[in-house]
Amino acid sequence: MSDKHHHVPPDDPRAITLTYHHQHLWWYGADDALETWHVSADVDGGGEAGAGAHVGDMSITLVDLYQTHDPFALLDGEDAELGRIAETLFDADDGQLDPDLDEQLEPAGERILILHSVRLAPRWRDFGLGALLAGTAIRKLSGGARAAVCYPAPLAESGDDPDDEEWERAAASLQRVWAGLGFTHFRDGVYVLDLSMVTLDEKLGQLRHHAESHRPAGN
Repeated sequence: MSDKHHHVPPDDPRAITLTYHHQHLWWYGADDALETWHVSADVDGGGEAGAGAHVGDMSITLVDLYQTHDPFALLDGEDAELGRIAETLFDADDGQLDPDLDEQLEPAGERILILHSVRLAPRWRDFGLGALLAGTAIRKLSGGARAAVCYPAPLAESGDDPDDEEWERAAASLQRVWAGLGFTHFRDGVYVLDLSMVTLDEKLGQLRHHAESHRPAGN
């Protein structure tokens, strides 16, 4: 039987380490390029060659609301998903945050954090770890951020071509996952989490408690 059927992850979730990587040209400013962080989740192999396991990858983009004069153009120039988020969050003409969202959010913070993608290795799925790891990364990178946003859409696997009904089911499942972190629907499939609230910390506490149930006995 598979690990999924036993509902046992490949290793102790407490052994997962998150590594954050951001690279940019020294002369780039907020108007030249997006601040994108790539986060790798891995099990520490104890320094042994070939030991450990890759758990997953995340991509998080940060936009400064005051220093970036045209966030719409920067986001729209990256890919279709960020373009969809851009047209929902920002005015294409003046780059200002949507007034409805501006009114909905608490005024603290000057950046918007975009959870761009989360992908777990197949053996690590179905244990609730995707939301836990993503939420942990959001919390780590949330300094000065007013809100986190995401567009819950399934990432196509190589060779996959899901039909509309299958895609809708997968998207609905992802929406429930991110709702578990406190994200709520704003508009056109874009979900928002106000980072000035205590919601994220409360949800992370619940997810950590759930992850404890997947630890090996005796640990």
